[in-house]
Amino acid sequence: MMKLLTTYSLLVFMLISVGTQPVFGQTYEERRKKILDEQTNTRAEINVLDARIKTYEQRVNQSQNKYEELFKQYQDINRLISLQDNKLGTLELEQSQIQEEIDITQEEIVLREKELEQLIQNYKDILLYTYKNGRTSNLELVLSSESINQMLVRSFYLQKLEDQKVKQADQIRVRQLELEGVKEDLQQSHFKNELILDEIRDEKVKLSDQQVVQRQSVEKIKSESDDLLSELRRIRQQKENLEQSFSALIADEDRLREAENERLSRLAEARKIADAARRADEVAKYSTPINRSFVSDETLIAYEQNFSASKGQLSWPVNSNTVSKKFGVTRNPLYGTRTEHPGINIVADSGSDVKVVSDGYVFAIQPLPGFGNVIFVKHGTYYTAYGNLSSINVQNESVLRAGTVIGKSGTQSSELGETLFFMVRKNTTYLDPQEWLRK
Repeated sequence: MMKLLTTYSLLVFMLISVGTQPVFGQTYEERRKKILDEQTNTRAEINVLDARIKTYEQRVNQSQNKYEELFKQYQDINRLISLQDNKLGTLELEQSQIQEEIDITQEEIVLREKELEQLIQNYKDILLYTYKNGRTSNLELVLSSESINQMLVRSFYLQKLEDQKVKQADQIRVRQLELEGVKEDLQQSHFKNELILDEIRDEKVKLSDQQVVQRQSVEKIKSESDDLLSELRRIRQQKENLEQSFSALIADEDRLREAENERLSRLAEARKIADAARRADEVAKYSTPINRSFVSDETLIAYEQNFSASKGQLSWPVNSNTVSKKFGVTRNPLYGTRTEHPGINIVADSGSDVKVVSDGYVFAIQPLPGFGNVIFVKHGTYYTAYGNLSSINVQNESVLRAGTVIGKSGTQSSELGETLFFMVRKNTTYLDPQEWLRK
């Protein structure tokens, strides 16, 4: 009889231990919430791209067959294709996030099914044990006790066993409900995934259709225009003017800096002159700054180090990362010839805030044909330029911190339309801005 009681006690202890095992739901919920938050952010970006796509779709539909309008239509289609391609990539990102959600949900289902299977097996073990040992009733076991104390102990453990059977059954029902909830999450994730895949397929069809329209537009322009080559020469001349002006402005700034450093050196020497009258004359002679806002060489070195260390991490100058014209040599689909672009054109909402990408100071502001109003910023031996601005918020020699709003991007009436021209240069070498901006 004592052996039977001891067996009951061990079985109750085992069941209590199983009932206190940790639940995996908390980790799953945190991981799933993180992915859902990422999906929300990605969907917000897709909505912004959708709004821009609709704007350009309206313009494309309103374009006429005149050469000027046709060329404008081509530019808008080019930007529309860039936006749709960007949206396609963002949709694919969202789809991968949903797939990740599906994967962790399936992992959770496997864990919960194993946990439920273990609970059911434990419950079966209890029932089987009770059945096999049912020849001795609970009342008989209590009444056959040799003492009051033994009877109380047996009653206690028998009650514990009954309570544990009820608790085990309740746990099984709870786990079954939780498992059904996770499976419902999985169904919702699959449904979202199918919707996104359908949207991706639709966007690919739209992109393909727009590319056909673009090719037709190019052919019309080629057939209707007699002065395409002169347009090409004009673009090349604009590029040369930009580069020559940029270099000339840098040279002028360097000369002023050298003259200012020379003035400061002579002023320091003048202050050391022993004769008071002569010292006063010399100090007065070199006291007037050449630059109104002189940035020290030490500050320029700090600017340069900061810019150099930020490659691939600089914030985009506008709230958009859609590039309609890339850096470097490109084949012009209108002329079948090759041109070299010294920067990139970024499609942005009309009159968007333009922010400087790194600490520096304005060393020139100048209008240039083909690029509109341009702000030139110095970051040590690195330089950035922001063109096609519809308005300017800073003055020459303004000291800037990264993120400072320096103006507004182009509007429909601007030379390059609703676009920001952005350029990066180190000494005399032009660099690909996209390699410096955050991916």
